[in-house]
Amino acid sequence: MSKKVLVLGGTRFFGKYLVQSLIDQGLDVTIATRGNTKDSFGDQVNRIIFDRTDEESIKTALTKETYDVIYDNIAYTSNDIEILLRHVTPKRYIVTSSMSAYHELHLDLKETDFDPAKEAFKIVRSEEVDYAQGKRTVEEILTQKYSQIPSVFVRFPYVIGEDDYTKRFTFYIDHLIKQKPMAVDNLTHQMGFVDAQEAGKFLAFLGTSSFTGPINGASKGTISLEEVLQYVSKKPVFPRSFQKQAIKALTMVHLLIRSMWRSLRKLVFHSVNCRIGSTNFAIGKSPKHQTNNY
Repeated sequence: MSKKVLVLGGTRFFGKYLVQSLIDQGLDVTIATRGNTKDSFGDQVNRIIFDRTDEESIKTALTKETYDVIYDNIAYTSNDIEILLRHVTPKRYIVTSSMSAYHELHLDLKETDFDPAKEAFKIVRSEEVDYAQGKRTVEEILTQKYSQIPSVFVRFPYVIGEDDYTKRFTFYIDHLIKQKPMAVDNLTHQMGFVDAQEAGKFLAFLGTSSFTGPINGASKGTISLEEVLQYVSKKPVFPRSFQKQAIKALTMVHLLIRSMWRSLRKLVFHSVNCRIGSTNFAIGKSPKHQTNNY
């Protein structure tokens, strides 16, 4: 019998690649959504609808269900964990955390730089804390209150991809083309990153291992906003004046992003001799492992 897997946040961005990787493994995959976003998986997956922030909705949908693995890409605070795990107990729980969980970002970040067992957890909601604080509470409650559930906290840096619905990089490119002012505190700040497809495959890989606890996952190398803007401005589709053809050039933004991501995707995960179970897998530890929010 195939393993039963539940994915929260599996209809877009790296969640889509996670689901596809799980399907490729031959697993019995269920996607949990609010029913607002369509997916392209057809009859390859099961679907269950509930509101991630509504405990009664979760209780109704999950109380009678059992899963070998739950992937949670949309847990932002300890309250999100609490209202879910009150009603379902997986054999393994893999949650997407963030490099933002670290109190200080510096070169060569190690997982031990933030220990979720050393800070007392409290139940908080998203409106009560900022993103970084919320992610720390996610790890803290799993480490302390739900320690009986084998859990992994994947600390991703900036997740990049042509289908990034947040449009973070598109913002900067759009402003560059239109020659609009934008506030940037540090153009040369080196950012760790992970490609969306690699992130999805890495999460799927963790479901096959016995590893537990926090783990950093990043693609090889770092990149700065300055490098991104230089890359875009040097492409021949952009006139030097950035004036008459600027609006027309906007239609090329996504093609340029796609080209850039393909180049970055060639930078594969590289090894830092990190052993997960009996399998070696490359966990990115860039020499300039300074990163912004995931």
